[in-house]
Amino acid sequence: MKNVFKKTAVSMTVLAALGSGAAFAQSNEQPQAQPNVVILFADDLGYADVGYHNSSKDVETPNIDRLAASGVALTSGYVTAPVCGPSRAGITSGRYQQRFGFHNNTGPFVREEGIVQGTPEEMLNNNFGYYFQQAGYVTGMVGKHHDGKQRKFWPHHRGFDEFYGFNNGAANYFIGPVNKERAAQKPFSSMYRNDELDDNFDEYLTDRFGTEAISFIERHKDDPFFLYVPFNGVHGPLQATDEDLERYAHIKDEKRRKLLAMNYNLDRNVGRILQALEENELTDNTIVFFLSDNGGKPKGNASYNLPLRAEKGTLWDGGIRVPFTVSWPGTIPAGQTIDEPVISLDILPTMAAAAGIEVKADWQLDGVDLLPLFTGKEKQLENRFLYWNTTLAAAIRDHDWKLVVPNLRAKRKTYQLFNISNDISESVDLADKHPEQVERLKAAWEAWDAENTPALWGWNRGMFPVETNWRKLNSL
Repeated sequence: MKNVFKKTAVSMTVLAALGSGAAFAQSNEQPQAQPNVVILFADDLGYADVGYHNSSKDVETPNIDRLAASGVALTSGYVTAPVCGPSRAGITSGRYQQRFGFHNNTGPFVREEGIVQGTPEEMLNNNFGYYFQQAGYVTGMVGKHHDGKQRKFWPHHRGFDEFYGFNNGAANYFIGPVNKERAAQKPFSSMYRNDELDDNFDEYLTDRFGTEAISFIERHKDDPFFLYVPFNGVHGPLQATDEDLERYAHIKDEKRRKLLAMNYNLDRNVGRILQALEENELTDNTIVFFLSDNGGKPKGNASYNLPLRAEKGTLWDGGIRVPFTVSWPGTIPAGQTIDEPVISLDILPTMAAAAGIEVKADWQLDGVDLLPLFTGKEKQLENRFLYWNTTLAAAIRDHDWKLVVPNLRAKRKTYQLFNISNDISESVDLADKHPEQVERLKAAWEAWDAENTPALWGWNRGMFPVETNWRKLNSL
């Protein structure tokens, strides 16, 4: 079975959505301009913590719900890792990050002499910002980067014309003169505009990122632009504005109350960005992706993943299956829910196809163009494998089956098999009943992993939660 990238011709005609969800082509005398691309990337957002998934009764995400309704809600949308750094390395490169040894988070807890943590030198320009910049787009990034510490790793040295944000795993949400007392709390990350320090503001950080994203849109509305907005919300520390906390004063659990307030603020800033597109008459010519970098962490930030099993840091679906939507009004018919397994690696080939950018062989992309699926030209994707490897655990799935190896370091490895298309909660282990499926998936994973680069730096085993607590942690 092959993970095949399907080269699909991009039509330059305009498709307008009818009320029924059908689409029609306009006259060739009115060609569509090269579309803008916006990627909104949440941090540690639980699968249940978007309203359109109908899993959490206390959550409010009207703008994310509106975005999903305007295009496609991908209910089997995955990312390439259950933690922040490797997941971001995957989405930005369009490749499994294990291809270049980025298995684990960069961070101070990794203490290995002589080890440089970050994207390898030869891969620094293998990212979607650089590809779109080379194709003539104005490129901007606003938010959390989380790659290597040295300046060479920062976005504005790697294909982004503009960068505003921080390069770390987490940041204080209160930065600036008015918030000196709160800003003294840890963790603290300074904000940068390219290489220049910018801490002279008093906005809550998620609001600040929304403001910067809107500024980018308004300044570049007359040119095709690519905007990547990796929010740090709703990653800890749990810090919310007084106004947003008041909205959830009725929630008794303090951590959940703070999470809901942060979640609502994140949603509001998604809405602000969508409104900026609308006010500048860019909505119909902008393809917008929204997803999270990994699953929620119930014990950490009080986010919920139900009905999925487990949480951030694990390779059960609670760690890697995320809220995932795509919208392009007039081209992608609205109101769709698609359960085909897709992965963040598919974003780069999809938006390249939308923009008419040729995918070059040396990009070595691992994803596929999803536009034919979104526009109805294809009813389903070719069956393929999706892979995961954290150096501690492994997983692989195709359309129907998923194999999980909870502990790669065990002398006698155990294998868990799930019919994932029918068992979203991974509650029934079928390994004993279907040993042939275990062997098939195991062989496919080992063949894939044999082509990868070994992890370039290690991982603190204690960062991974205990699987036996998953039911308690995910309980509502």
